[in-house]
Amino acid sequence: MRFITIYANYIYKIPNFFICIFAELIPVKAQRQNFRNRLFKVHVKFFYKKLAVTTLDKKIVICRPHGGFNDMLVRITKCYEYAKKYNRILYIDTRRSGFLDDFDKYFSASEEIFLNASCLLSLTNVSKSDNEKLKIIVNSAFNTQAVFDFSKDCEEQILVYEESGGGDDGIFAFEWLLLKDDVKKRITDIIKPLGKYDAIHVRHSDYKTNYKKFFADINDKLGDKIVLCTDSFECQTYAKEFWGEKLHIVTSIPDTKGKPLHMNEKLDRFQTNLDALTDLFVLACSQNLYFTMMKKGWISGFGNLAKSLHERQYLLNRLLYK
Repeated sequence: MRFITIYANYIYKIPNFFICIFAELIPVKAQRQNFRNRLFKVHVKFFYKKLAVTTLDKKIVICRPHGGFNDMLVRITKCYEYAKKYNRILYIDTRRSGFLDDFDKYFSASEEIFLNASCLLSLTNVSKSDNEKLKIIVNSAFNTQAVFDFSKDCEEQILVYEESGGGDDGIFAFEWLLLKDDVKKRITDIIKPLGKYDAIHVRHSDYKTNYKKFFADINDKLGDKIVLCTDSFECQTYAKEFWGEKLHIVTSIPDTKGKPLHMNEKLDRFQTNLDALTDLFVLACSQNLYFTMMKKGWISGFGNLAKSLHERQYLLNRLLYK
């Protein structure tokens, strides 16, 4: 069994990058894409069919969200609601999301939900006959998505969902998620000394905004204590010059040359994710919240999540102080 577990971890960590490189050697584009799809399906099916073993009295949903933090929560909420409706156990794997880390380092769940899908490897009490009966549904294009029909109770025992995409439903995950004690302490230790303050969120990495004009437009509305949360080193540097001592910086932004903080493997993922969570709650706990608009007048997913938390004080109290 130990050998199987070690082998499983090795297979699981095979990067799809190498599959891409290998596939590029095939000269015809259509053949290359077909090869990618087939190879990826084999990779996913092998992992879940051979390793996601469990007793057959429970059905499972494995949620593997992509994207930034709000996108993750939106996808997780979708799987949570499906699992509740059809009496399935929810497993969450955020290692391929913008977090690039296990979700259970930051959160716990108030229900029977597993925030680290690797725990499936420890469920080994399945007989050979049971294992042969195990059914799985994976419908995947190469490295993009694995989806199933959320409108019905699928017969397969294990459903794998892997997709990106934002929306407004991410806030509802905070109804059952709990911050880990060390994460909660880190956040509250920063928020408490701030007292009353106005907070600003600026996204200026993959999406660009005219933050200089934005700062000038809102300057007269702001109080004497300002907190800026941004993903841009350039924006943070300018804000320090613009507001001087009125500005309070709670998290330092590395100079990523415009690359988003999420999906950035070069950064310390735990510290980066912890800073992002700190920013989220600092924004939500502000007296007044301001955020820049993206193209066509929409708010970034992270900004929208902060706004939703800001409007739900009962969730803030539950997550930070209970």
